[in-house]
Amino acid sequence: MMKILHTSDWHLGQSLHQYDRTYEHECFLEWLLDTLVSESVDVLVIAGDIFDNSNPSASAQALLYRFLTEARRKVAHLNIVMTAGNHDSPGRLEAPSPFLSLFDAHVVGQVSCSADGISLDRLVLPPKGQDGAIGAWCIAMPFLRPSDVPRVEDAADPYAEGIESLYRQAIQYAKDKREAGQ
Repeated sequence: MMKILHTSDWHLGQSLHQYDRTYEHECFLEWLLDTLVSESVDVLVIAGDIFDNSNPSASAQALLYRFLTEARRKVAHLNIVMTAGNHDSPGRLEAPSPFLSLFDAHVVGQVSCSADGISLDRLVLPPKGQDGAIGAWCIAMPFLRPSDVPRVEDAADPYAEGIESLYRQAIQYAKDKREAGQ
């Protein structure tokens, strides 16, 4: 059985009434790192609002990447799934994806489309267990902007029905991929 730790809303780089919260963020990330190790977590899900704004400072970005590097160093089998929230820049979050994928970190900033429609393989990810086998299927859905969702013609609320359609497709895709024991 896989151990999944779900977290969100880190808001790295945030200040509160002009008070820099870097120390608080560092303490949180240290606690999280200790928890990943002590619980032998298989998958860390960071579900949006990783940064406090769409143009995070270099120090906020460095804090994230130092944490991810240390997490993967201390928990060698750790899968990392990050999705963009409404505070994050989808493109900025996805920019280091090729590098992050080298150590099983997946970043989904926005929904991508191809000629065949929505690229569900980018949204439905196969985290692996300590044995290297796929242990589950994770739907990594970012914050959905109107341009991310399929257009549902003649809908009372095209955006809401587009979101429902997208989730329905992702769930079906995951079910189709799932094998016994996953």
